[in-house]
Amino acid sequence: MRKLSFLFLFLIFFSACNLAGGSDKYSIQGTLKNSAAKSIVLEKLGLQKMTAIDSAKVDDKGFFKMEGVSEKGFYRLRLDEKTFFLFLLEPTKYTVDIDLSAQADAFKISGSKENDEFQRAFKTLGAAQRDMQGWNMAYQMYGQRGASQDTMMFIQQQLQQVAAKFESMIKDSARLAKSPLVAMFYVTNAPVDKFPKENLDVIVRMEKEIPTSSYTKDFRAAYTKYEEQSKQQGQTQQSAASIGIGKEAPEIDLKNPEGKSIKLSSLRGKVVLLDFWASWCGPCRMEMPNVVAAYNKYKSKGFTVYSVSLDKEAGAWTGAIAKLGMNWENQVSDLKWWQCEAALKYGIQGIPAAFLLDKNGVIVATNLRGAALDEKIGELLQ
Repeated sequence: MRKLSFLFLFLIFFSACNLAGGSDKYSIQGTLKNSAAKSIVLEKLGLQKMTAIDSAKVDDKGFFKMEGVSEKGFYRLRLDEKTFFLFLLEPTKYTVDIDLSAQADAFKISGSKENDEFQRAFKTLGAAQRDMQGWNMAYQMYGQRGASQDTMMFIQQQLQQVAAKFESMIKDSARLAKSPLVAMFYVTNAPVDKFPKENLDVIVRMEKEIPTSSYTKDFRAAYTKYEEQSKQQGQTQQSAASIGIGKEAPEIDLKNPEGKSIKLSSLRGKVVLLDFWASWCGPCRMEMPNVVAAYNKYKSKGFTVYSVSLDKEAGAWTGAIAKLGMNWENQVSDLKWWQCEAALKYGIQGIPAAFLLDKNGVIVATNLRGAALDEKIGELLQ
């Protein structure tokens, strides 16, 4: 099953983002205490990837220093795979103090007002997310223990209040943030479909204030993709709602491997299994022997199959037809994968998907398998 899934890599504890800014040098110097690390790495965190930018050795006294030129944005100083600290880098001098024995305040950094704002945002969001996580864990724990209905309702109410507070905080903070980068940090800490307006507002602001930023461009591109996916999903859901048992099957007119167009309506007068499948679909290949068996059993009695492939490559498509013994003529595809016109028209969100049509082209059953499919075909052919 395909699902719309549109989440940035910008989760509060594990990622951040990088944005364009000036070309002057940054300078980072600091001390590392209560750590055995011999080096420290500077990494730039983007919407799509993370890139190592610089590194420095840590001397016997724990001192390190690095300087260079890099795009203004969100970075992290990493000691190892599990120990790293996020901050907002711009062309200025930073002083860093890392003390791993101070769990609550292990990372201190100064030198940039914009980074100061980010650090406050980071702590605020972290506290809010921990609050929500705590109530979620409480709900699961008390539910497993068979807590009373009153207790569960109380926890649920707390969850709703915390969630509402979090949403309000995201909206207000993004709107009031002095830095467009910090504003982006707020809105990207939730799925984009949760705050579509706020995401767009931040993008428009970034395009005005930091138009050359790679993150401005990446954020706009990601949002455009989200809009396209949302529109497509809406059309798919609308199509699926209009297709069902008792309704006439919408027309399909696609080409077979030889380039000949075959209309679904050309099969009127026969019982037809309209089958959406693909060579790369494991469940489709597992079910195909049942379809082949039904075709061979009933083809002389007025039954046929109209197979629509969601393949992308002609070779894979025709190879699977031959290997699986799919000997009926009605094999069609536009090789557009999930963008297949017929699949979109029928609201297909997962395969295999099958529609059994009577001799008048009316849908009488969906997604029958094995013996159930055989029995229904036999019934329609009586």
